Amino acid sequence: MSLLELCYVSKEYPLRASRKTWFKTNPSVKVVKDVNLTINKGECLALIGESGSGKSTLAKLIMKLETVTSGQILLDGQMINGKQVTDLTIYKRIQLVLQDSSTSLHPKMHVEEILKEPIHNYFPEQMVEWEEMFLKLLKLVGLDHSYLSRYSHQLSGGQKQRVCIAKALAVQPDLIIFDESIASLDRDSQASIVNMLKHIQKKEQISYLFITHDLQAAQTLCDQVAVMYQGEIVETFSNWDLRQLKHPYTRSLVHILNKNSFEEKTV
Repeated sequence: MSLLELCYVSKEYPLRASRKTWFKTNPSVKVVKDVNLTINKGECLALIGESGSGKSTLAKLIMKLETVTSGQILLDGQMINGKQVTDLTIYKRIQLVLQDSSTSLHPKMHVEEILKEPIHNYFPEQMVEWEEMFLKLLKLVGLDHSYLSRYSHQLSGGQKQRVCIAKALAVQPDLIIFDESIASLDRDSQASIVNMLKHIQKKEQISYLFITHDLQAAQTLCDQVAVMYQGEIVETFSNWDLRQLKHPYTRSLVHILNKNSFEEKTV
């Protein structure tokens, strides 16, 4: 059953500010072009592609951080890119975890306060159970209760990202968007967090949109892969067999993945 659907979603930005005339309009560039995409409930969809292909813009459109130029974004069949749906409704059901965890964590708040904020905003009636909720969140992301009193500068990069994921989980969302969330971590931390996310998804039945350059992580974590190239979705697939892929850009990406995997095994 589908959770999120993007139907012919496009985004244009003006190239320069000038007055419209009777003969021409302001020139613009289309960075997202008629994207159709579906994420099912409990599914992880990887969105891969080169830098500048429109992946992060697409995430911002879903989160209403940018305005859709044309097309529809549906959540459980209800259009959410219109004015009738509030931002708070979106943030309750869809969370975004960014690459730079430092910008997402207040430097003067310890982990307990960071986790308390979303619970207070969305579940004020449950604040009496805050301690139990905090411990459950920390356990989900592989941290213990001692981290509640720590500040972000006392955490490693991987620990910061785990706190960001716990903060996203605190509002009990239906979908979490990870925008290059593990890109800045070392390989061991990346692998650890990918395995953690796989466990959380299975346990909590949350859907993921996993935006990444890391094809190995996508192969490990995700059920489906969508390939974005120059603002368009050029191919979706679930089978990593090079012979079954159609678009030359996708074939080149998977060829590189297979080559790197072979080299790692032979070292």
